[in-house]
Amino acid sequence: MRIKKIALYVFGINLLMTLSSGIIRDDVSETKYLELANQKQFDCVGQIFHDSLSAGSIVLFSEKYALTAAHVLLVNDIRMDTIRIKGKTIVSYTPINIRIIDVKKLNLQFKGQIVKAKNIIIHPNFLKNIEKGNCDIAIIEFEKPVLKIQPVKIYSYFDELNSRVVGVGFGASGKANRPDSINFANKKIAGENIIDQISGPKYLTNKTILSCDFDSESLKNCNKMGSAKPQPLEYISASGDSGGGLFKQNGNEWLLVGLSSGVDMNLKQLNKTGYYGQIMNWTRISAFANWINSVTKN
Repeated sequence: MRIKKIALYVFGINLLMTLSSGIIRDDVSETKYLELANQKQFDCVGQIFHDSLSAGSIVLFSEKYALTAAHVLLVNDIRMDTIRIKGKTIVSYTPINIRIIDVKKLNLQFKGQIVKAKNIIIHPNFLKNIEKGNCDIAIIEFEKPVLKIQPVKIYSYFDELNSRVVGVGFGASGKANRPDSINFANKKIAGENIIDQISGPKYLTNKTILSCDFDSESLKNCNKMGSAKPQPLEYISASGDSGGGLFKQNGNEWLLVGLSSGVDMNLKQLNKTGYYGQIMNWTRISAFANWINSVTKN
């Protein structure tokens, strides 16, 4: 089940924290993931707040601009309804009045440095049909340049398949075999994975989604694509990671290849193996490199 429906994919923050992600291997200390996240090359990953409420992650790619997932920048009102399922009354919450957040209510933070947003540029294809979640990418322009933090370079090649990558964001955290352990503690977590698949709708001529599954060292039937061997710091992104970066190393340089967009949640798999076997999706930066350059060239 891909979390696409608007009530889940865009606005279901509480549900996403419960359903859509684990974080780390159960046989590896969280400390190693925290240490990876705090390496200098990932200082470019920051956090987005709607006023004072944590809403997602963000990646600095120049002194004046950052990238995030478009759905992080949407807000809505809620209408409460009740529905009957198998004789039981269930309370449902339907999002209404969907809109882009007022830029004045955005607060950004990079390594303790508070940054104010000047402008929001959401990809026009995302806005055409928000429910589909296609082209889930947005650019934020700052009021003032961000100094003392090295921006990341964006990746413009189309050879990401089978690449070893590192994802970084401020999301929920916990052990993969313990769904009940997931908590949202504003931790900057980083983990490793392999890009197993390139798919999704095309933008111009290129597919727009990079996908990784969460493999297990010991549990069977968790591999969904690519190699079944997990990385030493294998992980899957979590609620709050949306808009965080996926990085590929090229020599001594790390480049931005993706933005955290969502998780394909298989509830049957969740009941059997926890978060092992789930699939995370990343918006493919190379597919949007020309758009990014055209928006920010001045």
